[in-house]
This record gives sequence, C-alpha cells and structure tokens, in this order.
Amino acid sequence: MARFRWLIGVLAFLVGCAKFPELPPTPISRDRVVVTLTYAAAVRPDFFYYIAIDSDGDPRTGPLPALTRPWGNGWGVPFDATLGSRIDLFVEVFRQSAQVFRIQVFQPPFTTQPLGPPLDLSFPQPNQIRVTLDLRQLFPPPDPLPERVEMNFISVSELKTNPYDNTPRTGFDALGPTGNDFISIPLTSTQTFRNGQGWVAETSGDAQIDALDLTDWEVRIIRGE
Repeated sequence: MARFRWLIGVLAFLVGCAKFPELPPTPISRDRVVVTLTYAAAVRPDFFYYIAIDSDGDPRTGPLPALTRPWGNGWGVPFDATLGSRIDLFVEVFRQSAQVFRIQVFQPPFTTQPLGPPLDLSFPQPNQIRVTLDLRQLFPPPDPLPERVEMNFISVSELKTNPYDNTPRTGFDALGPTGNDFISIPLTSTQTFRNGQGWVAETSGDAQIDALDLTDWEVRIIRGE
C-alpha cells in the first residue's frame, strides 16, 4: 500500500513538471480602421454612441439614424429601400465599453450577432471616443475586404423600441445638419479622412444635448502595416 502511494506521488510530480506547448500569440491585425469622434461636451456613460457601417458596395445607400417610428433597431435604420438606409455592422459604445455587432436579419427585430470587443477603445479627452477596429473582425478571411464602406456616427440619449411611440426623438446627433450625410470611405490603402474633407462639414450646435453633439471626426485606414 505504501509503495502504491509512492507511485501516485511520483506520477503527480511528473505531471506537474510536464511542459505543455505554449499557444502562439494572437497576431496583430495588419488591416485596421481607427475612428476618433469629438463631441461638444464630455461623453456621458449613460448615452449610446454608434459607429454604423454599410458594406454593400453601393455608395448611394448608407447608415441613417432612426428619428421617427417604427424606430428601426432603437437608434438606426438597418434597412429601408425608400430612405436609402442600410446598416450591416456597428460598434456600440455604452458605459465606457464597446462591442461590435453584425446585423443578420434586416427586418424587425433586426437580429444581431455579437463579434466581441474592438481591438481598442480609449477616451483621449473627456469629450472624445477613439475606437480601433480589426477589419478582419468585420470581414473574416478568406473573403476579400470591400473596396469601400459607408459610415455614420450616431449618438442617442435613449433607445426607442416601441413602434407605437410617436413622440419625436430629441436627444440625438449624426453626420450633417439632419444626420443623414453618411460618408463613403475607401479601404484600399492607408489613408486618413477628416471632417470637412470633401463632405459636409460637421459643426457644433445641431444637437440639443452637448454630450451628443458631434463636432469633429477622423477615420484612419491602415492596410498591411
């Protein structure tokens, strides 16, 4: 019996000393997009901030905010052929954390697939949000990256999900005076795009709540670096 216990002890020691191969580190993405958003006042953790993306290849359609009933998915219009709105990917920043989602069903309730957090989320200034996305998280291989995507930056004070609620949305902002001026961003090479660079300039004063009032933005595309 003593010898049996001795053998068990030796085996436990050998297992404890065994060397298992280390998992290879996750490679750093070589294809990224860095979005920096600036607001008129400090970002509020109880408000919702969205980077909305349309990747259908048609620059005539893009992400639009949901300003009237039936309220889309609560903040945006994932699909409306009449309005020309389409959203298939988005980042939600809420309570100082961020998650990436893919919209799978383009009709209510607009079922989404969570893709996990972005590569990085930071707040360089109290009124700034910076999100770094792995383009391959959005568009997994072996599929090629799209040549361009349409983007809009939508901020809302609340999610409206009641299709019978006819009260107008007051706490919101997005690109342009009415929020409908989404931008088309090429993904083919490393470039930086800034507010007013060929698009309607985003200025302060077009939102009723300063913490939602987008005043400046920058999108940096990084390819193969």
